[in-house]
Amino acid sequence: MRTRPGCVSLLLLVLPLFLSSPAWAVPGKELFEKECAGCHTIGGGDSGGPDLKGITGKRPAAWLERIIVEPEKLTMEKDPVQLALVKRYGGEMPNLGISRADAKQIIAFLHDVSAAASSPGAGASAESAQKPVETVVTPELVAQGRALFAGGTPFANGGAPCSGCHGFANAGVPGGNLAVDLGRRVEAAGEQGFRGMLKSLNFPVMRTMYADKPLTDGEITALVAFAKDATARKAVPACTHYPVTGVVLFACLIGGMTLYKRRIR
Repeated sequence: MRTRPGCVSLLLLVLPLFLSSPAWAVPGKELFEKECAGCHTIGGGDSGGPDLKGITGKRPAAWLERIIVEPEKLTMEKDPVQLALVKRYGGEMPNLGISRADAKQIIAFLHDVSAAASSPGAGASAESAQKPVETVVTPELVAQGRALFAGGTPFANGGAPCSGCHGFANAGVPGGNLAVDLGRRVEAAGEQGFRGMLKSLNFPVMRTMYADKPLTDGEITALVAFAKDATARKAVPACTHYPVTGVVLFACLIGGMTLYKRRIR
């Protein structure tokens, strides 16, 4: 049986797709960048969530699949690793609706990237490429960020103000009760974590609200400056002053009574 030249040419074009491993890794990379990169880095340090470099060597594949697909169930089951992550980063990773098949591709990508980064010279270049940039806080940026958060200044692309769903107790800014107070979340996630969350807006409700209304880089920087300033200025709760005040008043009372007794003698 003779093979047609056209079939041979087609076979030569298709065969590399099956034999080349990087081609299979592309879907996992794309999924990671779309679903995970807003809160996670690979070798760039902790952000909104933990750095995932080498994670496939630290956690079983089945556990990684579950935390991607059903993180809330791990919390309900009081999984100790999950509870530690929730405590450290100020909240549970949201359920993004990722299928098990897609989760497996993400895990495969993380495994391949971690293996490549462990080769001599590769890790240093990967980490330097993801070196985070710290935001310089200025009064102007803080004021701009506060106005954006509270809705005094609208977002350029028409997104809803943060205070519609969130409060920011550290800064004394009230807000809605639909989502967590961002003061606590920013403290746990840090600057880069908060920046990643604002850049991706990859949470179930926010994904819909901001689907075609992303924040600009300038708006993100202003919100980060506002959050950093609020965290740095975090006030000591008023109730902590009461014991000190009580001691002072008690001492004054004793002193007053002592003087009074001396006078009437």
